[in-house]
Amino acid sequence: MEEKSIFKNQGLKIFAFLTLPIFIMVIIIDCILIYYSVAHPEIKENRDFYDTDMFIDSYMGEVERKGTGLKDEVEEGYFIDEYGSWIDPTEETKRVPISVQDGEYKIYYQTNHTKKKFIYLLINQDTKIVYTNIQQTAKTNTIDKLKQEIVSNNKYWSISNNKIQTNIDRLSEENIVRNQEMQELGNFSINKEYYTAFDETVQNIDSTNDITISSALYNQTKAVYRYAYSTLAVSIIIGAVELIYLICALGHVKNKEEIYLNWLDKIPLELLIFGYFLLFAVEISLLVICLSVVAVDVNLCLMLIMLVGYFSVLSALCGAGTLLKRIKVHTFLKNSITYRFFKWVLKKYRKAKDVIAANKNIGVKIALYFIGIVVVSIIIGLVFKEFGILLDIIFWIWCYYKIMKQIDGLKQIHDAAEKIYKGDTKIKIDESLYTGLLKELAIYINDIAGGFSNAIEESLKSERLKTELITNVSHDIKTPLTSIINYVDLLKQENIQNEKAKEYIEVLDNKSQRLKKLIEDLVEASKASSGNIKITKEVLNVKELLNQITGEFEDRFNKRGLNVISKLPEEAVYIKADNRYLYRVLENVYSNVAKYAEENSRVYLDCIIENDEVAIYVKNISKDELNISADELMQRFVRGDKSRNTEGSGLGLSIAKSLTELQDGTFNIFLDGDLFKVAIKFKKV
Repeated sequence: MEEKSIFKNQGLKIFAFLTLPIFIMVIIIDCILIYYSVAHPEIKENRDFYDTDMFIDSYMGEVERKGTGLKDEVEEGYFIDEYGSWIDPTEETKRVPISVQDGEYKIYYQTNHTKKKFIYLLINQDTKIVYTNIQQTAKTNTIDKLKQEIVSNNKYWSISNNKIQTNIDRLSEENIVRNQEMQELGNFSINKEYYTAFDETVQNIDSTNDITISSALYNQTKAVYRYAYSTLAVSIIIGAVELIYLICALGHVKNKEEIYLNWLDKIPLELLIFGYFLLFAVEISLLVICLSVVAVDVNLCLMLIMLVGYFSVLSALCGAGTLLKRIKVHTFLKNSITYRFFKWVLKKYRKAKDVIAANKNIGVKIALYFIGIVVVSIIIGLVFKEFGILLDIIFWIWCYYKIMKQIDGLKQIHDAAEKIYKGDTKIKIDESLYTGLLKELAIYINDIAGGFSNAIEESLKSERLKTELITNVSHDIKTPLTSIINYVDLLKQENIQNEKAKEYIEVLDNKSQRLKKLIEDLVEASKASSGNIKITKEVLNVKELLNQITGEFEDRFNKRGLNVISKLPEEAVYIKADNRYLYRVLENVYSNVAKYAEENSRVYLDCIIENDEVAIYVKNISKDELNISADELMQRFVRGDKSRNTEGSGLGLSIAKSLTELQDGTFNIFLDGDLFKVAIKFKKV
């Protein structure tokens, strides 16, 4: 009960559901940080960003991106935007660049006057056109002033006449490792000059270049990466616990035993998947919008990304939860448009099939089947077009298979009829394998082959007469036997001095009592095997019944030194059975133990709940060698001792089995060497 109450605690589930996305995001971020710190050892060395390979790579990436514009001849009026792409100002959607004349050179400035961190100057000596993203001022209205503006920065790099000039030592002519694109850029710059710089004095974030983004990522990682391992471990542990709890608690609500389905769980599967695709597209769009905010405020950008990420993970958990809940209640496929469609088609198909099967005219049936094959083939060809021929071939193969299956069924019925004709009436055709006329034919064959059922019925009637005869004869024997027992009792009360006479009277008493017990067991066995007993079932406390019968046999067990070791459940266990006859079953089992168990040994009594059944096990070691099988021991008049020198009739276990089965229970015996084990099972209430 406590376990279920935890799973039905709405507040705990909401808390776990709302906090789990946080731990998932922390795990993702920590993994990225750990991977990033491993890929860049400079982070652990606590280097300055401008002294790392990241800065060199990002700077040269900007150089390559902006420098791609030099590879093509451009006409006057074109300019390069912040992404390194050539823009045609004649298009209405584009910004018109600002141009300034400097002698024979015309300088084009971008219309965006936001001061850039990464600045460049492109000079085409052939066309006398200059492009730059430096702000147009009185200090930057000539090429020389622009060059001076770039060189004044403490991070600059330029290439002119295939010569590199820079104050970044690792990017100098001697140290730079040129890739293929840089070699092409150097070879092309014979008549072109290219000047770049990274202006650290600019405070605003420039999201259009890799350097500022790499710098922010590097510095943030350097500040928090050392905590990533501990937070990752804690997040994995807590997240795993919450995830397992949510999976187990999924669908459990108060005052309901079954899995509860809400409105989300009842949406058809295809619509749910389509909706989540749209939601995913919206989330991607929101992430793109969040990334665009990086130019305004890095912290705001990260906060928005985390917010969108949180709700993305939350929505993913909702989707995974409803899919898992559908699997739990076995409605994953049933709650789908496709399943409903095919179910409707199958229903219509079966209805049409029944209509055809009801028609007795074989010629009409064959005609209807043929028309159906033609119609379906035409529909497949019209619907699937290019794949229609292939699907038609598959459909025809299936039709051929069904026809051959019917022919094979007809051959089996023919073979059965041939065997009956030759005198073999022990034949039975499985009617469920056939439909229509073949099924009717199979039924007729089975009825012909089963003509001897009347003889079996007569045999059963004779068996019942035997049982009644045993009962009546036993009853008739009991009358004189009762007189014998009574007279023996009278003789025992007489003061007889002859010791031999006393001994004879004692023998008569023992044998008459044994005969009485044998007759009672015989009558009871006969009634039990024939089912001629009225069973009145009621709810019984198994634990209480076992304690009662164990107490009643305590003296008999103690005389033979048998120690009963019970293993009963702490709580009460209930079954539905007849109290009187179940007690007789247990009494027979205990009596068997008292007679045949090894002296001074242990008897084990277990009551175990197995799935939806209550199992009672009684185990003991036999005093005699059990050289017979369990099936033989269950037969009538069979006892554990072959010498037949005990008072038993050999009917106790047979009666117990019959009475147990009449109460819808099971009674089995298992032998393992000298170990004797009885298993009694009933359905648990």
